[in-house]
Amino acid sequence: MKFFDQKEEVLDIQLTHYGRHRLSKGQWKPEYYAFFDDNVLYDGGYGGVTEAKNDIEDRIQNTTPSLRTQYSFTGRDEYLFDGITDLTDRVRLSTYEKMNVMPLSLGTSKLDSTKTPAMTVQFLAGQINEFENNFTGSLQTSTQPTENTPSHQLLHIPQVETDIEFQISVVDPSNPQFRFEVDPALSPNRTYIDGTNVIIGPEQILLFVEEENSSFDYRNFDIEVFEMTEESGSSGEQILNPLSFVKPLEMVENGILIDKRQAEIKAGRVDGLPPELDPTFVEYYFNINVDEEIDENIICKAISQIKSKNLIVDVGLNCPDLADPISANIYASDAIDEECLDI
Repeated sequence: MKFFDQKEEVLDIQLTHYGRHRLSKGQWKPEYYAFFDDNVLYDGGYGGVTEAKNDIEDRIQNTTPSLRTQYSFTGRDEYLFDGITDLTDRVRLSTYEKMNVMPLSLGTSKLDSTKTPAMTVQFLAGQINEFENNFTGSLQTSTQPTENTPSHQLLHIPQVETDIEFQISVVDPSNPQFRFEVDPALSPNRTYIDGTNVIIGPEQILLFVEEENSSFDYRNFDIEVFEMTEESGSSGEQILNPLSFVKPLEMVENGILIDKRQAEIKAGRVDGLPPELDPTFVEYYFNINVDEEIDENIICKAISQIKSKNLIVDVGLNCPDLADPISANIYASDAIDEECLDI
């Protein structure tokens, strides 16, 4: 590593090994950028520095040396490809860099806010099984781990674990009685020897996710899905395989109507047909719907069930009155069942 010369050098830009690979293929198309402060020590007490409050800014900006950009985060042996499954190996390297190298970028706060950005997650359907504040990274920090000193780095990325349970029932087709919503795609369309059918109903997870103390834009969130494998990397980290979403057919690009054939090519549709689902797609396992893709009736039903348990739901959605209707016989009389006296 070399130190940055603040008198002669202004900006230093480097590509990672995976970035160079994408550039060599003509596929390097940067779309986002982020700022980090991993090399800034705001509180000098953690470094054994005693200073006045007014001296902190001068120390950070003028007297603290800066290192040149680090672009290699693995050993050279990781890039000795053997010609077999090279594409998979390169993608795994990019996933490793994304998950473990500088994962904590600076957020964007509101100009009128004195608080840092924070995430609020509410389960409208489903429940939390386990919650942890940290995510175990791949950088090995100790060869003799203890309760207070883990063997690998801890990244401050909250982890929420939840399960989805499928409900299965055997019913009589002539008199079906079940108390859950049936999914025809999962239920086998088959009648067994005893004349019964098997129906399956999946459980849904419905989340309300909101970023507080930050600017609200049209696209505030990115969703990524990874498959957790049983394989381990060279540092003992668990290997995660990124999954792809089926690209939607978008006829408008940058506010301009494009040709249908061009839109199909961008969406990866051969002969106008969507790609065949395989284990590399998210939709092969489940569907993820967001915002207006979710039926409001599903959201309102979940809110009603939560409110019935005397729990508070802070969701900005105007749902109609979902109280259970009172069934009454409109032909019934409210008169006392006694003989009326003659007048």
